[in-house]
Amino acid sequence: MDPQIQGALWGAGATALGGAIGWLGARSQARASLEAVRMQVRGQRFDARQQSRREAHAAYFGTVEEVRMAVAHARGVMVAHIQHPEAVAIETPAEARRAVNEALKRMWFQQSLLRLSVSSLERMSAESLAEQMTGLVRVLDEWWAAALRRDAAVYEVDERLRDRSDHLVDVIDHVMDQARSWLEAAPVVDRHQRRLWERLWSGYRDWRLRNVMSD
Repeated sequence: MDPQIQGALWGAGATALGGAIGWLGARSQARASLEAVRMQVRGQRFDARQQSRREAHAAYFGTVEEVRMAVAHARGVMVAHIQHPEAVAIETPAEARRAVNEALKRMWFQQSLLRLSVSSLERMSAESLAEQMTGLVRVLDEWWAAALRRDAAVYEVDERLRDRSDHLVDVIDHVMDQARSWLEAAPVVDRHQRRLWERLWSGYRDWRLRNVMSD
């Protein structure tokens, strides 16, 4: 074969090989970049979901505490009315009881919103707590009715009301601890973890490119 032709063939082969290597390197880099973008998007979506869960839990527990305080306040207003029925009060028992109803409505509304953001276990726990808070209000009504009738059982019902309210403090704390553990047990895809994966992927991508170029 003519040396010039042979040299031209060798040159063309080297150019083609260089082009193939460049194409492979560019393709690997593109894949790595695409995967990094996908991981970033997944991380951002996860962060948004976690923030939504935190906000939903915080809003719900805020309304639960609001119901508990409203019940305690209503009981105080009712006791004051029973002890001093002729006194002019800033707030009547009926008004205090309506405030309890409004607090209950806000609690159940937040519980419904929470259902959209959390797992089935979290929904069940939140619903159970909401039902217990509603039960506390029923005991309040039972006590108030007995007090108006001057029923001898009023003291027994009043003790049950206070015991239930005190017990609910522990129940609320327990459910809050559960919610915190569920949030902390979620897969770790925070910013620190994403940066770690991005560094690992970048190192692997560079290693791939170096090996392709050296072959």
